[in-house]
Amino acid sequence: MAFSVLIPVAAVVALVAGLAAALAPRRATTVTSTDVVTSPAAHRDARQHAAVVGGVAWAVLALLAAAVPTVASGSHRGGLVLGCAPAAAGLAFLLVSAVGERTWPAPTGTLRRASLVRRTALDVGPRPLVVLLAAWCAALLLVLLATGTTADVGGTTVTLRLDEQLTASSGPYPGAPYGVPLGVATGLVVLASAGVLHLVARRPAVTGLSVADDAALRRASAGRVLAGVQLVVGATLAGVLAFTGLALRGASTGTYGVDDVWTSVAEPLPAALAVLALVGAAVVAVTCVAAAATGLVRATRASALPVPA
Repeated sequence: MAFSVLIPVAAVVALVAGLAAALAPRRATTVTSTDVVTSPAAHRDARQHAAVVGGVAWAVLALLAAAVPTVASGSHRGGLVLGCAPAAAGLAFLLVSAVGERTWPAPTGTLRRASLVRRTALDVGPRPLVVLLAAWCAALLLVLLATGTTADVGGTTVTLRLDEQLTASSGPYPGAPYGVPLGVATGLVVLASAGVLHLVARRPAVTGLSVADDAALRRASAGRVLAGVQLVVGATLAGVLAFTGLALRGASTGTYGVDDVWTSVAEPLPAALAVLALVGAAVVAVTCVAAAATGLVRATRASALPVPA
């Protein structure tokens, strides 16, 4: 089965799992607004649980990313495999995260104390990562729209008329045959991430933790999820920019000969756009990796138990 066929299947599985988890009934409890003093043992256990869930999810993401070159080399549609691989790995990452969110220990007893504030996915998600993810998505959409409208009829190359004597074509170029699957796969990743963040926001309060410490653990979990998702979308954007830049660079120059006289022709605007795309790819790649590392470090710090004064 082609790798591209597995992408919508994995997406459907992830979305169904998230929906089922969100709709699954929970044991009814009586809630009061009285806060509690955090138990160090309860906090330690909760932090370890969150670390295990995040560690397994990130390990799955890394393993699938490492397997991409092997899978792509054995496929006749290697470019599409490479392009959709981050999204496929991201969906697996989110599926593991969703399952992990449903394995938190249920509150014990018939009476528990918790905050009456209703949390949403945006409440628990670190704002810098949310903004960065939105920027990656917007940039990817704009680039795919631009390449889709400038690609050849086949959608996999770009052709430029350099002068009256010469036209040049180059590829692979992310036209519709690449752009549509990439856009759909990325959209599924964003939707699935929203579902996982919803699970983080609505999971039951941990018994033995204060409202503030419980909220900190939620922010840490959401931070780990968003760090991975923005890395996935950023990697997709970087790849699209890189292939766009290489294709434009190849099509922006050409040589032709007349009566043994050879003439080199270059189109400055496409050549400049090629440089801009390649530089942009490098900037996006470095930024999303740095943001992922920073997000994980901040998540670890956020979940640490404050030292009593």
